[in-house]
Amino acid sequence: MLAALCWVTNLSEGSLSGQPPPVAYSTMLLKLFLNCRPWNAASWASLVILGWATALGKIVPLEFLINFIILGFFSVLLNGFSFAVNNVFDIEEDRRAGKKSNLVATNEVSARWAIVFSLIVGTVSTAFFAYACGLEGALLSLACLTLGILYSAPPFRLKEKPFLDVLSHGLFLGSFLVLLGAYFQGGIPNNTTYAYALAFFFISCIFQLQNMLGDYVFDSDAGIKTSIVRLGSLKRGRIASSIFILAGIAATLASVWRFSLDWLPLSVLLFIQVLNFLLIQPKTPVYVVYVYQKRVQPYLMVCWGVILLLVTLAL
Repeated sequence: MLAALCWVTNLSEGSLSGQPPPVAYSTMLLKLFLNCRPWNAASWASLVILGWATALGKIVPLEFLINFIILGFFSVLLNGFSFAVNNVFDIEEDRRAGKKSNLVATNEVSARWAIVFSLIVGTVSTAFFAYACGLEGALLSLACLTLGILYSAPPFRLKEKPFLDVLSHGLFLGSFLVLLGAYFQGGIPNNTTYAYALAFFFISCIFQLQNMLGDYVFDSDAGIKTSIVRLGSLKRGRIASSIFILAGIAATLASVWRFSLDWLPLSVLLFIQVLNFLLIQPKTPVYVVYVYQKRVQPYLMVCWGVILLLVTLAL
């Protein structure tokens, strides 16, 4: 796991990102943290919170709030590790795409310090989950970190391996996070936990497919061989994504029978899958998808996540 990261630190700064201008330590720390893309990390950290909610017993408001903040913070660090590592290995692609969230690509932080900071973040978050969730927490958090590296770093770089780019995303930014949260403070996963883990595996994969469809032209021109690019056309990508989403919907419905899931969380889980199925259809105008992704989806996902959390706590 450390081999790929050490490989980067041995490269010259100029070969990766250039030498950023000197800054105050406080400013550098802030930028290193921002390079972990905390807003993106927080959206996936919500899966840890949901997993915790599935195994939560009696709720004491003040204790719940404190644990919510603590668990949320370390979950952001855990996911932030993967985003920071991804930024280091996607420098040229993100420069061409003009992405401002990659501070290594914009020369605001160096690749060397980005790697060092991500190692610190990963170690701290893993230590926390080992302490708060036991052996299962240590293993699951390590699995998330390992897949986060394999996803971005050569020679594996799963994000350019057919099918593995989607499936790995569904694990380290999906099922594993839900299961991890369920073990918090001695919790035990239950039928609801397993149903959520299954559903969020497909939901995470669906969001990955949606991103690949949106980046199809850029990835194709840049020679980035995602699963969608390898299919040879955007139409084939839409068809394959539709089939996968339908499989996810079927699996979520099957969880009702297998795990005796209540109909209310089921309907909330199905809503986002059905919505994304409609969005990727060929007859959906491109501008509608663009407006949805840029203007509607961020706020919709916050509202959707809050509703699902409240529904879960009410079970």
